[in-house]
Amino acid sequence: MPQNLQFFTGDNIQSGFSVNVLFHVIHDATISAKAKLLEIKGRRSAISIGDMFEMQMLMNHLSQLSEMSTAVVAAANSAITTMARNVKG
Repeated sequence: MPQNLQFFTGDNIQSGFSVNVLFHVIHDATISAKAKLLEIKGRRSAISIGDMFEMQMLMNHLSQLSEMSTAVVAAANSAITTMARNVKG
């Protein structure tokens, strides 16, 4: 008997993959970007270069978080698909 199966009891609890944390991170980043837009809108013509750089940074951060979340979900989907394909055989 292989050593890694020696102590298998069959009562291990499996847990699912939760993406709620990823959704909350993206939601928070979206709220930050919207708040900055409202702040800029409230000042109308008094937009500084610093505000524009900050807005660019917020949008870049939101884009990176969104891309990261998509990559994590895609990787999990790929792993699950591969496992299902191997079990089916």
